Amino acid sequence: MIKQAFGERLKGLREINYISQAKLSEITNVSREQISKIENGQVNVTLKTIDRFCKAFNLPIKELMNFDIDNKYKPKPFVKWAGGKTQLLNEINKFRPINFNSYFEPFVGGGAVFFELLPTKAVINDINQELICVYNCLKDKNLFDNFINILKEHEKNHSEDYFYIIREMDRKDNYHELPIYIRAARMVYLNKACFNGLYRVNSKGYFNVPSAKKKKVKAFDYDNMINLHNYFINNNIKILSTDFELAVKRARRGDFVYFDPPYDALDGKDSFTSYSENNFGKDEQIRLAELYKKLANRGVYVMLSNHNTSFIRELYKDFNIHVVLARRNINSDANGRGSVEEVLITNYYM
Repeated sequence: MIKQAFGERLKGLREINYISQAKLSEITNVSREQISKIENGQVNVTLKTIDRFCKAFNLPIKELMNFDIDNKYKPKPFVKWAGGKTQLLNEINKFRPINFNSYFEPFVGGGAVFFELLPTKAVINDINQELICVYNCLKDKNLFDNFINILKEHEKNHSEDYFYIIREMDRKDNYHELPIYIRAARMVYLNKACFNGLYRVNSKGYFNVPSAKKKKVKAFDYDNMINLHNYFINNNIKILSTDFELAVKRARRGDFVYFDPPYDALDGKDSFTSYSENNFGKDEQIRLAELYKKLANRGVYVMLSNHNTSFIRELYKDFNIHVVLARRNINSDANGRGSVEEVLITNYYM
């Protein structure tokens, strides 16, 4: 159990940093075959190898070994998502309210925080309709079965040519009339088969990430999908795809709202906002800050993540700003690795 848990932890760290087994092998001088065996829980890991992984991920050993061997049945995100919060869950847990009523997450993305909290009553929302198709399939028995079957077909038929055939589906006039389980399976398959697991669309809303050129693609973890499905059918989870302001319309005193919007750009750099054809700029950041204040005045617990920029600090100067460090993508050059400052902003103290 310990070998398997460590392997899952290593794989998770590698995936959230968008690095292949081959690249990790190059950085650590541990063979790709050995890394594969470790991730599959097939071999014991030496202290020397653990030390190499710690240096590669720029982590202390206690954080690398931070896994729960009894956590097998806890749902996990089903896709990688730009800006996903898996690496910041420890910090988020430090500052979240201990007790709350309903949970609201208007920018749910891959759901790292949502699946960490596992609320019994929640409203989740995302403007990306393809992503919401997946969540709706997880909640419905018939849709779920069809969704899994289509994913299996994608795995079986995968090739370079097949990837681009599936990628081009959203260019067809009748695409949005397709059953949502077809759109959901397409979204997950493309996420697993495309370059760096990045979901990006162009100005017309068409998915445009190139293939990762994989010979085989594992589109999903069946056990995790079952865990996700069981969670959704056994709890009161409302799924929306609307404006973030409408998504929290029913939030009341004692509820918890977590905002994880597209981030404000760091000084001199562009910020990734291409989750949908509607970009999220300064005006939207200002509108979100006004909504934050309204919710705070209503007695709602509110937490927000963003880059630690002067613009964001000014918008939320009347609230509690906690600076945290988020790791940048792993790099073969040690000088290219490091951390960037983010903020967790709350209207309450813990």
